Amino acid sequence: MLCDFVQAAGNKLFVNGGGINRSWVQPEPPHRIKLGLAAVVHVPYTATNQPHKVTISLITEDGNPVVPHVPDGMPDPDPVEVTATFNIGRPPILVPGETQDWSFAVNLELDLRQLGGYKFVISIDGSEAKNLPLRVDVMPPGMNLIQPQAAAS
Repeated sequence: MLCDFVQAAGNKLFVNGGGINRSWVQPEPPHRIKLGLAAVVHVPYTATNQPHKVTISLITEDGNPVVPHVPDGMPDPDPVEVTATFNIGRPPILVPGETQDWSFAVNLELDLRQLGGYKFVISIDGSEAKNLPLRVDVMPPGMNLIQPQAAAS
């Protein structure tokens, strides 16, 4: 899930502003986005007690890796990618066929070169497990994100 901010503690996710798929930015680059990615990996019984690798890559809607915006004259950084390794145990009370869950949180602040569609691709041990779409756009004139308050009766 994409959100405004996320924290993982005690194998639980604490999510603020969850379920976003659009980020409003200024019209001129760099287009700064600030968001969190919250996820739970369900590890099969037979895959416990062994190392695993999760990779999060940001790609354009055309499938190209995203290289963040940098000021003119600076070398291009590496494409956006976050990796983590984990190894979740198998407690004695776990019944064959059950899964163990591993929750993780990533908060990002990125300067993008262009508006448009993006995807966060989450892979586990080299296989794509999920992708989360994000549209980065300029807010149309006159659009207001603040919702009117309901009148108290």
